[in-house]
Amino acid sequence: MTNFLRNTALVFILSCLWVKLAYSEETAVLACNEFPPYKMENSSSGLPGFDVEFLHEAFNRVGVKPEILYMPWKRALESAKKGKVHGICSCSKTPDRENYLTFSDPLGKASSGLFSLTEQNFPKLKTLEEVGAKSIGTITGYNLNRKLRAAKLQNTIELDSERQGLRMLLIGRIDYYYSYEAPTRYYLAALDMAEQVQYQELAFTNYFTCFSKKAAGTEELLKKFNVGLSEIKADGTYARILEKYR
Repeated sequence: MTNFLRNTALVFILSCLWVKLAYSEETAVLACNEFPPYKMENSSSGLPGFDVEFLHEAFNRVGVKPEILYMPWKRALESAKKGKVHGICSCSKTPDRENYLTFSDPLGKASSGLFSLTEQNFPKLKTLEEVGAKSIGTITGYNLNRKLRAAKLQNTIELDSERQGLRMLLIGRIDYYYSYEAPTRYYLAALDMAEQVQYQELAFTNYFTCFSKKAAGTEELLKKFNVGLSEIKADGTYARILEKYR
């Protein structure tokens, strides 16, 4: 009987260890685009971006290992659409994306609006439509591009990256650059040109971690991630991460 109990206990312990190991080795493969200070592959500070830190902390709380793959924004969307990755590190919610993505609880908030040269001294605008005949550019694939099309402006330019957008603005090729505040300010600071550009906010919205509907296992990953995200917000970890980037 003693041997039987000993063997039963051993089997139970090994089973628990196997379950724990299998659980801890679960991986979530997420596509990220370079989007400082939210997501940074090789920053000079060594910081990965606050969204990436949120992902690691939240997933670690529930025994999931995030694997981050950096790629251009359009390819990230396409990879999630086809189920080649479990999801996208962070994105905004649009009707089109709801066809192939499911969304976590809010990961953060993002301000978006218009950048222009300070010397132009353009009047304060409340809507995109007020841009009128002036030239305006935004990045292809961003939710902002859809909003720009809906405004039915005539002089619009689609851009490939934040760097290109700022370059076009700084040399006077466009009157307005329509983008998110945080990454644009990050690049302006890196160029030491923050004083040359002014910003006016048009919207302040939630964004999310976005999971592919086509990839296997994403429903469970989404549930686990929301649990971990709730924990890091509740215990102050979320706020401490944000503070490092201010």
